[in-house]
Amino acid sequence: MKTVSHTWCDTCEKRGFTCEHDASKALGRARTHRSRAADKAGTRRGMRVENRHYECPAGLWHLTGMSRRNVRA
Repeated sequence: MKTVSHTWCDTCEKRGFTCEHDASKALGRARTHRSRAADKAGTRRGMRVENRHYECPAGLWHLTGMSRRNVRA
């Protein structure tokens, strides 16, 4: 399976991507993977879905399932 190169972010303790392009590419791959898994299972109920990427204080990019509205609240 192809993966997008990533590094570990010690600040956030999450997988981090060095540029926005890599994070965007990883987001697309994650969506595709989850969609295929849901189709195979026959339901999307209870599935965790990443829907955007953001830049952390350490300068790396992360994937998240939280909407921007929830972050700003």
